Amino acid sequence: MRKILLILLISSLAVWGFACKPGLLPTEEAGKPKITLDRVEIASYFPWVDLPAATPLGLAFIFNVENPSGYNIMLDNIKFSFSFEAAPGKYIEIATPTVYDRIYFPPKTTSQYRVVSVLSSGTIRLTLLVAQAPKVQALNANPAELIKDWFAKIGDFKFGIKIHEGMAVFQTEKGDVFVPFEGTFPKK
Repeated sequence: MRKILLILLISSLAVWGFACKPGLLPTEEAGKPKITLDRVEIASYFPWVDLPAATPLGLAFIFNVENPSGYNIMLDNIKFSFSFEAAPGKYIEIATPTVYDRIYFPPKTTSQYRVVSVLSSGTIRLTLLVAQAPKVQALNANPAELIKDWFAKIGDFKFGIKIHEGMAVFQTEKGDVFVPFEGTFPKK
């Protein structure tokens, strides 16, 4: 039995070792790119229509992309989740945008990069009723009232928006670099 477990362990490690992409560089080293959330903007806004009708909302997430290296880096893809504040300090995940732009950032610069996410009150309602139902129930919140409140207050950003689980993949002359990031807006 021990021999079988040892063989399985060695096999797993071998597969894991070959599956890892060569050239994966840590992001905390000097000279590696850094992503920070600068701000969130309203990209498009429509008059509120009570649920179950769908009211669209476009949000633009503006990130600062710092390239402290001496060579060009290319953003290959970026993804992150964002959450809206439902109660003080309590956030509910709304969506996960993923973008496959291939854009270069010059050396020793900080540039801005914009990701636009188009939402619908109807889609948010389904998210709150299904995927985020435990969080909504824990807050004892009414999904329809929560969504209407978010749409009413988004123009003044009277609630927090949190970026989490962010990951950007850059291609560099030294190999691929995976850059995790997170942030909140408005900054408090």
